[in-house]
Amino acid sequence: MSNFSTAIEHQGSIVGLTGGLGSGKSTVSRIFQSLGVPTWDADAAGRSLYTDNHDFQAWIIQNYGRACGIWERGQLNGIDRQELARIVFQDDDALNTLNAKVHPMVRIAFADWHEKVIQKRRPSYVLRESAILFESEAHLDCTFVITVVAEKALRTERVKKRNGWSENEIEARMLQQLTDEDRIKQANYVVDNNPNSSLLLQILELDKKIQSA
Repeated sequence: MSNFSTAIEHQGSIVGLTGGLGSGKSTVSRIFQSLGVPTWDADAAGRSLYTDNHDFQAWIIQNYGRACGIWERGQLNGIDRQELARIVFQDDDALNTLNAKVHPMVRIAFADWHEKVIQKRRPSYVLRESAILFESEAHLDCTFVITVVAEKALRTERVKKRNGWSENEIEARMLQQLTDEDRIKQANYVVDNNPNSSLLLQILELDKKIQSA
């Protein structure tokens, strides 16, 4: 990724935040939010499609089978994301088809949120959090990108405790994501979220840099 040095010239500039599974990017996002930075979670927006968007749910069943549905009295009432994940994380074509459907919908949701935030709050910048910021090409909309890194063993333990997944499940998902090295090459800033790292100090320093860029 190019190292953007152009000054932020308008309110509401977009700063991307990404990191691998279990890196702690949501913790970083909450700290930015505590500093008054409006934050948006692409992963949460994507998850809401599976619970709230009936047309999308029907598309999932049509493309991946009835086993992916949560049914009540014969009526589709949600998506079994574990079953869907079992299918797509074993089949690259299935995953690519799903991403091609989801990414544009999430992008539209962000654009709507961004416009409303600019009108209401006039922030100097907003934070766009996404595990697949680069893979979805959402980084192309960003003035700067921050990536959060942590040791793989630590990331694995965090996800085990948080999600209750097995090491094989975690490894399968990690293999579908970019490596930390790949993210670092494309990012403007790196946040170290290993034990004994000064996470708050790093973020305070980043906020100053972004504000004064």
